[in-house]
Amino acid sequence: MDMKLTVPFGEELTKEAGWIQLDRYLYFIARFHLQIEERQTPDFAVGDVLRTFRTTPQAETEVEKVFEEEVSTVDLKETTRSAALSNDLTRKITATIAGAAKSPFYEVSANLGSTIEQVTRASVAESIRASQTVSKRELRRFRVRQTVKAGTPEYQLAVAGYRKYRQDVYLHYLDYLFVDYRRTTFGLRRKKQNLPRPVGTAHINLIPVHMPLFRLSYWKLEPESSLLYTDTEYQNLTRVAHLDRVTFAELREPIRLPMPAREEPPTLYTLSNIAFPLRWVDRRGPWTREELEKVELEEADGSAWWYRYGPGRKKR
Repeated sequence: MDMKLTVPFGEELTKEAGWIQLDRYLYFIARFHLQIEERQTPDFAVGDVLRTFRTTPQAETEVEKVFEEEVSTVDLKETTRSAALSNDLTRKITATIAGAAKSPFYEVSANLGSTIEQVTRASVAESIRASQTVSKRELRRFRVRQTVKAGTPEYQLAVAGYRKYRQDVYLHYLDYLFVDYRRTTFGLRRKKQNLPRPVGTAHINLIPVHMPLFRLSYWKLEPESSLLYTDTEYQNLTRVAHLDRVTFAELREPIRLPMPAREEPPTLYTLSNIAFPLRWVDRRGPWTREELEKVELEEADGSAWWYRYGPGRKKR
């Protein structure tokens, strides 16, 4: 099964705090667009005992039961995000793109992808060595249906079944966006611009990379599965020691996917319009609008607006 994942997540970028502030009026973000290929392996194992059953000497027992149990599972989305986009890599990607994209248009060459690949490869190699699995507790549903023969001496144990899976994670491309609050020649209020601007319907803020990142392996609970074993059988089964742990390995297989005309929705342009108001003074934070208006007025001293519309006009 193939999947797509973008990091940082879209919901993080609907707030100003999710973006990187480069200076008072300039913000930036770069996103990883990941291609994930999930495969099932032949490995099967069992977990802890969920329920215990026993029959009577006189009659067989028909066990048919549905129950819910809280179990530990791997949070694959958060684990992948943590491994793919460490704080160290975020700083390096920001420096690389911000250094190559110059004001006023903030466009970069598509060849920047090779530089980003080198930066990413070194950081991810370190990241997967230090990465920790993000786990969570979930309520899962189990179903048991089996006949226990009369006089069976041992307890019958209902245990959960787990299948081992692996995910190959590739970096397909990056997209980036600068949010710049600028003032026009004869204007006082700074207004937001999303840069670089699209060319027609095409977004030019996409940087192709096409590189393998890492392979992760994990145990996945079989849906609604529960198996019945005797106590002796259970002791001889392969059991999962760490149900909520992911193992990482290097991935070297190349990938080549077609580039889209625009990034996966929601686009950074859309997210920027949610996170940032049109006017700089309308931003929300630990300040008042009056305080921001005062800053803009002080900075306008000596500008064209100052002498045409502002206090400087009275001195002429």
